[in-house]
Amino acid sequence: MTCSRRRALQLLGASAATAATAGCLSPGSLDSYALIGDELDLSSIGRPYLWPDPTEIDAVTRVDFATETKTAHLSELFETGSVTVRQWPLVGRDSWGTETRPRPTFLHRDGTYYEVRIAEERHLERERWHVALERIDETPPDDATVARPPFDLSEQDERVLDAALDAVYAGHDGFLGDPEFDELQTVEYHHELDAEASALVPTPTFDFLEYEDEYFRLVAEQRTVHVPEWTYTVSEIADRRVEFTEYARGVIVERELHSAGLSESAREVMDDAIAEDPRRYEEGAPPSDGLDDALGALGIAGDLQPIDSYDERVDFRNVVVEYRDAVYRFDLIVTP
Repeated sequence: MTCSRRRALQLLGASAATAATAGCLSPGSLDSYALIGDELDLSSIGRPYLWPDPTEIDAVTRVDFATETKTAHLSELFETGSVTVRQWPLVGRDSWGTETRPRPTFLHRDGTYYEVRIAEERHLERERWHVALERIDETPPDDATVARPPFDLSEQDERVLDAALDAVYAGHDGFLGDPEFDELQTVEYHHELDAEASALVPTPTFDFLEYEDEYFRLVAEQRTVHVPEWTYTVSEIADRRVEFTEYARGVIVERELHSAGLSESAREVMDDAIAEDPRRYEEGAPPSDGLDDALGALGIAGDLQPIDSYDERVDFRNVVVEYRDAVYRFDLIVTP
């Protein structure tokens, strides 16, 4: 088993640092509205917009798809111009309130630059097995079957169990203790995993699992899930990097905000959001006229609901605009 608690925390800590836009922000440290801006250099476009190797894009499931599966999807996409896949977000998606929205996505293949788009999106209802590890405080009885590393499992079950161990510590920052969840963090048997060939479902071959001086009980159950399915299309852009950069910049930058066209209060909001310290603008509810004007200029206001309609924090991510002779990326964080 390649997973360890230390490794899981390192990976989770790295992903959390990548996701942060500026500083160390948590719902408890923010006012009702926080607008965060940072300058974006589009002179050399790379990830998350340009993917030279799209197989590095993770599937939206705890157990990633095999590289061979992703490679086959890409071959079909470039050979036929379109491909339909499930749970693989080849086109990136950003949080947008309670929904998401597609992010401009480009591929580089055999010296040519391409743009990939979502032609159709569906959600399929499926019955799938899920497993999770439940930590227990007591020592298992003497007559119980306790599995310990190295686990005598198939390669597939090793991957599932590895993901289940990672899920136990999902959201753990390594400093504030163990996270608490309202429900178990499960691992889904997606369409590339064979539940019928698994020794973990419907009943595991062991009663308990011991890992890094802790004991767990494996829970298995079937659930009805809604599986995202996307049809992607691809179009050729250019063979030269300079031409690609010019085209991609025009797609990524959503609008040009000339400060002369903004109200004075809106300019103050925008300028505070991009200032070096603290690089964000915050205020409580209800939003001021200045914030309203700024969010309208950014294209967020039309999708923003009254704050009391949100049960939990929502984000409006990656609004890219030209402002004051530079390109900036803005995020709005709404914390009820």
